[in-house]
Amino acid sequence: MTETVDWLVVAEIANLGPGDSAVFAYERDGMKRQGFVLRHGDEYFAYANCCPHWYVDLDLGDERFYDAAIDRIYCKNHAATFTPRDGLCDSGPCFGRNLERFETRVVLGHLEVLIGRARELSEG
Repeated sequence: MTETVDWLVVAEIANLGPGDSAVFAYERDGMKRQGFVLRHGDEYFAYANCCPHWYVDLDLGDERFYDAAIDRIYCKNHAATFTPRDGLCDSGPCFGRNLERFETRVVLGHLEVLIGRARELSEG
């Protein structure tokens, strides 16, 4: 397997209050995809916008991923809920599975997300 990595500048941290999220686009395997970063308390967590149940967008396009009343990321397609810190599904049809998580860092007031791109070599 060959792997390359890219850091993407996602947002200025001053623009993200607790519970706020920002979406970002990335490309993997020649396909455009979407992710989101969530500020939870004083930390930032980034995930692919893809439910591990049917691999569809979590937000139905409205770019809202978090419900403060239940302190969970949620899937509007299947009503699954995920813990913000690790993306673990704790309720719903994908119980026990995780959202794909990306590493984050803050550089000069900007939030960056590390996207790993992997290309599997064909067998045989």
